Amino acid sequence: MTEISVSIQDGERGTFPRGLTAAEALKELVSNKLRKQTVAVLRDGVPVDLSVSLTGDCVLEPVVMNSPAGLEILRHSAAHIMAQAVKRLFGPEVKVAIGPAIDDGFYYDFDREEPFTPDDFERIEKQMAEIAATRRPFVRTEMPVEEAIKFFSERGETYKVELLQGMETETVSFYQQGDFIDLCRGPHIPDTSWLKVFKLLRV
Repeated sequence: MTEISVSIQDGERGTFPRGLTAAEALKELVSNKLRKQTVAVLRDGVPVDLSVSLTGDCVLEPVVMNSPAGLEILRHSAAHIMAQAVKRLFGPEVKVAIGPAIDDGFYYDFDREEPFTPDDFERIEKQMAEIAATRRPFVRTEMPVEEAIKFFSERGETYKVELLQGMETETVSFYQQGDFIDLCRGPHIPDTSWLKVFKLLRV
């Protein structure tokens, strides 16, 4: 079996079988304390999920949860969990657009006939907490653009179709946690249980 060299930025280095995940490499190369705080890694300077397979020599830099980059990943994942909660509560007629992290939190754009209310916020937060407790992993997949357009067209997600039609690329990436899947570059937290504390503030 072919082996690769994996180094931690300013830290340890080891030799491993090709194809191990970043999480598996960290388990051997960093302390348990650091590993438990790590939400993603920079692989040769590029942010990737902990579940990514390492196929060549590389340098990893842990991205810890309380760092600016780590908070951005956590907030972005929270937006996906919020969208999942909204779709569960209000049905497929709610269309989703984009849901990025921002400096002080996260948001998601929805298209719904009726505006959300404070009572809706409580229901969404409760559903988000239930989703977080399931520990569902964020799973990344890739798909040709034409297939992705068909995928979202069949689900009535017109805003996603518009986004895809404007992309100049052959393939796009998706992330799925449980019954929710969305167009996204990532990276994301390893699983939904990393989302501990959140509050929906305004529409």
